[in-house]
Amino acid sequence: MFGYVIVNKQELKFREFDLYQSYYCGLCRKLKEKFGVRGQLTLTYDMTFLILLLSGLYEEKDERSSCKCIAHPLESHVTRTNGFTEYAADMNVLLGYYQCMDDWNDEKKVLKRGYAGLLKKACAGVEARYPKKVEVIRTELAGLHEYEKEGSQNLDTVAGCFGNIMAEIFACRQDEWEENLRI
Repeated sequence: MFGYVIVNKQELKFREFDLYQSYYCGLCRKLKEKFGVRGQLTLTYDMTFLILLLSGLYEEKDERSSCKCIAHPLESHVTRTNGFTEYAADMNVLLGYYQCMDDWNDEKKVLKRGYAGLLKKACAGVEARYPKKVEVIRTELAGLHEYEKEGSQNLDTVAGCFGNIMAEIFACRQDEWEENLRI
C-alpha cells in the first residue's frame, strides 16, 4: 500500500543526504517516543519525504539534536524534528495499521494481523485526533478492496484510491497550500 518512496542516494550531494538522514532519524526517534518500538517498526521513507516537503513549504523551524540508537550504536548522529515530524509519526502509525489490516483482509497474513493488534491502541489515539483522515483512508481502502475483488485491470482507478489517501495525508492544514498538496 505504501513504502514506495526511496531516496536515490547517488543523486544527492553529501549535505543533502545528511539533511534527509537527519529528518529520517528524527522521525524514527519521534515514533519511538510516542509509540515505542512497535511504532518505530512502521518507519518509512514516505513520511520522511512528507516532513521534508512540508518543512520546506511552510519553513518550519527545526529542532536539532544528536543521539545514538540501535541502528547507529557507536556514533552520535544528527536528528531534526519539527511540528511536521509529530504529524508524520501519527500518519506513519495510522498507515502502518491499515496496511497490516489490508494484508490480513486480502491475503490472511497472520503476522500482519498480529502486528496490527500491537498497533491498535496507538492507532486509536491517532484516529481520535484525525477523524477526517481516518474516514478517507477507510473509504478509499474499501474502494480499493472492491476493485481488487472485481479483478479490475484499470490501474488509474486502483492507483487513484491510494492517491486519494496520500492527498488527504499531504494536506495537513486547511490553508492556501491545501489544494496544491492534494494534487
